[in-house]
Amino acid sequence: MDHADDDGDADDDVFVYMGGNQEVPDDVRRVRVHKSVKIIRRSAFMLCSRLVSIEMHDGVEIIEEEAFMDCDTLKRIKLPGVRYIGVDAFNRCEGLENVEFGDKLERIGEGAFEKTSIRSIKLQRVRDIGIAAFAECLQLTEVELSKDLETVGGGAFVRCPLLRRIALPLKENMLENDVVFRGCDDLSQIHRHSWRDP
Repeated sequence: MDHADDDGDADDDVFVYMGGNQEVPDDVRRVRVHKSVKIIRRSAFMLCSRLVSIEMHDGVEIIEEEAFMDCDTLKRIKLPGVRYIGVDAFNRCEGLENVEFGDKLERIGEGAFEKTSIRSIKLQRVRDIGIAAFAECLQLTEVELSKDLETVGGGAFVRCPLLRRIALPLKENMLENDVVFRGCDDLSQIHRHSWRDP
């Protein structure tokens, strides 16, 4: 553990994640990803139920399967350089409300954000969204999807009861099946792609 400051308060300890086969303590609260790390390994932070913050640099490109699964207290995360988010990477992170997706992200795996509290989604370059990727996101109200989007997996947004608005490109065979939005009873606005490049 590295101290974030010199006041000796144990709550201010910051764990520096070095990647590879490094073991992460179950009770870790604050994490800084070392600048050498490009991949958050499979299950690296799984079941870290006290994790509240993680500082991610823009060199992190891949978040592997189940990397943050069941991190209940994680509320927000920035993913500036991430290109791929693996299966169940943030599944059941029930406290996760705010995710800043960077403009490098291309693929989101199955169940990646299932059962989180994410409120809005803005994806600039994503091509593929996996099955049930955002299923049962009970606080989700608004989604804006990339003009580059090619496929949306079955049930990707199933049972998101507060989802009211979604903007997406209209492409043939883009939606994998007709249950992508099942259980989204508030969904009243589906807009043709409206993304504006900066």
